[in-house]
Amino acid sequence: MSIQAAQTADDFGDYYVNDWTEPPQAGPLVNLPCGVDRSLARWLYDEASIEIDIAGPPLSISRCSRLLFNYNFAANDSVLLGDNLAGRMPVHLRFATPLRSVGAAVSAVGPVGRDYLAQCALRLDDGQWWQVPPVQARLGRTRGSAPFLGGTAAPGRSISEIWFDVVDPTNQVDFM
Repeated sequence: MSIQAAQTADDFGDYYVNDWTEPPQAGPLVNLPCGVDRSLARWLYDEASIEIDIAGPPLSISRCSRLLFNYNFAANDSVLLGDNLAGRMPVHLRFATPLRSVGAAVSAVGPVGRDYLAQCALRLDDGQWWQVPPVQARLGRTRGSAPFLGGTAAPGRSISEIWFDVVDPTNQVDFM
């Protein structure tokens, strides 16, 4: 198997958690939510870089609060928000230096009690796409309940891109 699916960040062993509100090239963002434009599209670190695809649906950066994400994330967690447009996975990240493992907790903004389907696809350094098994979850008031999706590449392989999306399994609600 080319990718081993991850169900928590702990599946990665030693890992780094990116804070979307602190871009390394710009310093902490003060005015949130903040739209992602060219100035925030590339995140440069010593070991790796993250490129946020801004050619697709609009993206913004914010922090979780009692009104945002219905408590599915911990209070004050930073989030990268993508508008959910039909046929487009809203959050698409590329890695100039491909990574061995990558993933994120995935949720949506919508009515409490609404089920959603979290989706993720990983692209290996050889161009092959791998679909992480989707996870059905519920928008609720339990902190940290957003499911984690991601994976670890097999030895000798690495991950060059990741996409995330959230859809309504009954196709009745437009999530953000």
